[in-house]
Amino acid sequence: MNPTSDGTNNDAAMKTPLGARTPNASMASREGDAPRAQPSDPDDRADVVDTPALVSVLNGLIEVVLDGARMFSLAAGDVLDADYKALFAQHAQERNHFARELQALVVALGANPQNRGTLEGALLQAWMDVKSAVAVREDYAVLREVERAEQNARKRYARALTLDLGGDVKALVERQYSAVSRSHDRVRALRTKHALRS
Repeated sequence: MNPTSDGTNNDAAMKTPLGARTPNASMASREGDAPRAQPSDPDDRADVVDTPALVSVLNGLIEVVLDGARMFSLAAGDVLDADYKALFAQHAQERNHFARELQALVVALGANPQNRGTLEGALLQAWMDVKSAVAVREDYAVLREVERAEQNARKRYARALTLDLGGDVKALVERQYSAVSRSHDRVRALRTKHALRS
């Protein structure tokens, strides 16, 4: 033992603070770390989009829904079945509404929103090809083209949702994606049903 100048045991004096300090230091470390946000997995941050990229994604979706609105308008004018006409006209209005919602988001981000689709000329030509492929307008051919367009729209929305779009934007895109998915499923079911009864 090594006595100190005041007669206390030096070993005890050294051991006591160390013994007391160790749990306190550990506790302080735990208490200090608790409020701090833990770093997220790098993979979780890989797809976070900045404002220019977000604007690009939203403008891409605007093009998709405007193409959809145009497609449904053409379909409503060409099908013979009255129920199909009403359904397609309703979806055309819905897609135009989707476009306005997305455009408002782009404006809120300080950018210029897309205001037209990508398929104006190509879409019209494709539709003329469909109409000329049959002797008379046939609802099945129209349903098939609408289903194809809806499948493409569904995939575009699904790709957009793989990115971190931010809370409000993601909520809106998810809502629209659900509507597009339901529409795709319904048109596919109608096309299958129409084929069976033809």
